[in-house]
Amino acid sequence: MITAEPGPPPPPSAAGSHDSVPPRSPSGPPARQSAPPGRSVPPPGRSAPPPPRRSAWTTRLGEACVLGLGVASLSAVPTALRTARAGASFLDGLLVGTAVLLPLVTLALILSRAAGRGFRGIVGTGGERLAVLRVALWIGVAFPVLAALAALLKATTHHRGLAGATFGVLGLAGAVAAALVTQRLVALGDRLAARGVKPWLLAVAGTAIGVVPLVAALAPLAAHAASTTGDAGAAVRAAIVDGAIALVATALVSSVDLSAAVGRIAGVAGVPLAALVLMTATARIESFPPLGQAVRAGGGLAATLFSALEQWTDRDGDGMGSHFGGLDCDEGDPTRYHGARETPGDGIDQDCSDGAHEGAAPLPARAVAGSPTGTLTTAAAGAPPATASGAAPTAPAGAPPAAHVRAASTPAGRDEGGAVIPAVLTKTIAPAGTTPASPAPAAAPTRPDVLLVTLDTVRADHTSAYGYGRDTSPRLAELAARGVLFERAYAASSETQRAISPLVTGRRLNRAARDRREWPTLLPENDTLAERMKRAGYLTAAVSSFTWISQERGFDQGFDRFETVYGDAHPEREATGHLAVEKAIELLEGVAQRTQPIFLWLHLFDAHERYLAHPGIRFGAGRTAAYDGEIAYVDRQLGALLDAVARGPRAGRTAVIVHGSQGEGLGEHGPVGHGVELYEEAIRVPLVIALPGAAPGRYPHPVSTVDIAPTVLDVGGAETTAVEGASLAAIAAGAERAPRGPVFARTARRAAVVDGQLKLLVIQRKKRDRLLLFDLGSDPRETRDLSGERRFEADLGRLRQKLSAFESPSQ
Repeated sequence: MITAEPGPPPPPSAAGSHDSVPPRSPSGPPARQSAPPGRSVPPPGRSAPPPPRRSAWTTRLGEACVLGLGVASLSAVPTALRTARAGASFLDGLLVGTAVLLPLVTLALILSRAAGRGFRGIVGTGGERLAVLRVALWIGVAFPVLAALAALLKATTHHRGLAGATFGVLGLAGAVAAALVTQRLVALGDRLAARGVKPWLLAVAGTAIGVVPLVAALAPLAAHAASTTGDAGAAVRAAIVDGAIALVATALVSSVDLSAAVGRIAGVAGVPLAALVLMTATARIESFPPLGQAVRAGGGLAATLFSALEQWTDRDGDGMGSHFGGLDCDEGDPTRYHGARETPGDGIDQDCSDGAHEGAAPLPARAVAGSPTGTLTTAAAGAPPATASGAAPTAPAGAPPAAHVRAASTPAGRDEGGAVIPAVLTKTIAPAGTTPASPAPAAAPTRPDVLLVTLDTVRADHTSAYGYGRDTSPRLAELAARGVLFERAYAASSETQRAISPLVTGRRLNRAARDRREWPTLLPENDTLAERMKRAGYLTAAVSSFTWISQERGFDQGFDRFETVYGDAHPEREATGHLAVEKAIELLEGVAQRTQPIFLWLHLFDAHERYLAHPGIRFGAGRTAAYDGEIAYVDRQLGALLDAVARGPRAGRTAVIVHGSQGEGLGEHGPVGHGVELYEEAIRVPLVIALPGAAPGRYPHPVSTVDIAPTVLDVGGAETTAVEGASLAAIAAGAERAPRGPVFARTARRAAVVDGQLKLLVIQRKKRDRLLLFDLGSDPRETRDLSGERRFEADLGRLRQKLSAFESPSQ
């Protein structure tokens, strides 16, 4: 057998030179070139390292599964902690969180490693790691820049919704600047490597620069998210934290090359191990549905993906799935789901209390309600139970009974300026069953001062004036004892924009002149409430504690004085109520000796989240207690204002109107906060009107906060042309007690109409709207949908017709 002799060894060349041409052996491959800088050359007699291992796709899939399990488990730790605090166990939360994230992370690893192999084939075996380190370095530099920018904008704009566009533009510039800085840092590293600095030192330094700022920026977010479970904002922050952890871990692991031995084991066991985790988590969820509720209550990335999976199993459109923690026991029947009304004796399990979920442990309270004290079907802690008849709560102790009063028929008068005095204010009020005395000679009637106080985000059933178990609003109850309390007042919307606009323009937001921004500017074409009162001879003033209610957004139109306090204290991080009341008292004292009547609008923001603690006010721990504390603080500020009015020279001629802007969900129907849903907790608000000389009473029928603007104009004798709603002045004066027509409320994707004791709620969807019908008399918590019952078919059709007519363009 003849073999070729090996060629002579190549001549020596300078270190790092790439100019010499390697000689070829007579029959062998070209001799290997000299190694590039930083890579050792095998000594004579030692074979070169083997070429990169080319593994089968099954092995690569197994490796991705093993690495994905590690990344998903690490990323699921925050989910496990939040799940444990929501009522389930840490290990269950870790298992479910890992299983939910595993497919997403594994797919990302497969794609990134495949891209890395192609990239490595172009730039060499070290290029992929260099690219990964550059990306990690860029993330580490950019994230603190973006976090600082967000904090700066929030501090200067005072509201998270108003800085979105600015953050988008400046954030892009910050990301580009971070990329330029990263490029400079990489160039610096290359120069240091050329000077002989060890590569591992540069790798450690680059990793520290990329990771340490990221951890420093995320730590406060993680701590705050962990301390505020149930808060919608905290859920978003938790998802950002989880996503950042998963992103960085995936980027680092994607460049890891497993050894041949470990790769063979991963190729065999990776896929079965991942499948075992997925099957175990699925079995655990299906056997214990409350675990899914706890995972979702904790929030975060895994919770978001898990909720999407549960909604994917909702086949009948009733808003509840049958798997992944969903409690729907019949996906073919939209009338059967957890919480549906049970019909005794019909042999059908409408509320899914038997069958699939028989024997299941009760749902953790925090898991279902999203708050420390709420549950799906019960009221928040401290709420009074509904009576058997479903009647409204009784008046607090010491409040007078509902007085049915009547008025003598006296025509309207005019003041010295010729403005109309509403008839209800010139009537002689007498208790029911008595004859009013003949009016004594008196001076010409004088129109009252009008004090309108808006309590942002205060729901009626959490005020003691409406029978709440906690004494949250004693001063509002005192006002109700000398005025008229409207037992069923509804906000125009649970969205702040739609709820506030009618108070200013006299028209619902969609019918007012405005621009098209999310937080719109009211345009000069509006004939505002203040302008109408000013034309009627009133001095007009307003005090705002919320940044949207500002001169820049057109809210000052028609006001002689428009004061704000949000420049002195951040309304979402500090108390502003005392500052607003001080401004209001200052305004009232400044015009106390004027002969003109005064119209003052005061907006108090403090009951809006974020909830703060106030000295001397504490109702316990948890979200509900914190919310109640904010109501008590706002009530204390209302009392200070009323005391100042009572001490002044115009006390006997001041009409006071106090109302909530919209309510606040505390998990009764899942979501917390406001702006989306139209359940009772989100739109039923307090409303008290105390007119000078009028007898106290209670009005039990539905009214709307849209009626407040015409009421103010009626009391002030101003024109009401083209103003929506109906004046409540006659009711407040005791001249009327008959029920009015239906009231309407709307958000972007919800609409509601309340007519008597029936309430229709429409949830708008792409394919088919979901209709919910409630009898508030027997079901004030809105737990039993009656829309599928035959005996309510006529009512359902009638309410749908009323809602359609109300929302038609001609209305």
